[in-house]
Amino acid sequence: MLGNLVLTGASWLLFYFVLKKPLLKNWFLPFNKLLKEIGVGLILALLAFAIPLIIKTLIYNIEWSFSDSANFTDTIQALYFYFNSVLFEELLFRGALLSLIIYFTSSRTALLISATAFGIYHWFSYGMFGSGLIPMVYIFLLTGGMGLVWAYMYSKTNSIVLPVIAHLAWNFQSALFLDYQPFGQLLFKSTINRELSELANFGLQAGGDILSILLMFGGFKYYQLKKRKPTISQLS
Repeated sequence: MLGNLVLTGASWLLFYFVLKKPLLKNWFLPFNKLLKEIGVGLILALLAFAIPLIIKTLIYNIEWSFSDSANFTDTIQALYFYFNSVLFEELLFRGALLSLIIYFTSSRTALLISATAFGIYHWFSYGMFGSGLIPMVYIFLLTGGMGLVWAYMYSKTNSIVLPVIAHLAWNFQSALFLDYQPFGQLLFKSTINRELSELANFGLQAGGDILSILLMFGGFKYYQLKKRKPTISQLS
């Protein structure tokens, strides 16, 4: 929580003194824009998570049931945990620093820097650094790819709201359905009735992750086409 407060203060200073823009107005106003971005973020995360999960459920013939250990307290604690972690990551990788890089360079350069830093960060947050070339490359491409989409969302909406909501909903759904650390299968547990080879499992996992990234990006591009928004590049 303290880290989020520090990053929020730093973001306000960067906007006020460097970008010459009010943080509140850029990120949270007008109110109808805020509500729309919350709704879009929830829908994008739901589609990007649910469609690959349904495909895997059909392929593996998975049976889902409510977890016997599910309880309201653990669910709220998980939501609070992910809100803090997501807000920290978004403020750090997609917040005012991204605006600043775009302001002094270009959107393309800034997005690549943000996505690369996000991918490298997850080597350490996932404890994957030094685990081997293939796992590290996979984690980098997965988290960096999704980070690129969230950075793109930020750059096109001038707001941290949509990427925060999409990121939070994505992580929270993972905690509800998957064996996801530090919270896993909070509400649902799965029984896999069809076993596949290790190579097939990896291919399905990688394919599902790529599909999630494409669905998140494609859904946002569709939203953009329906409702054009000013971009951060107009700040320069």
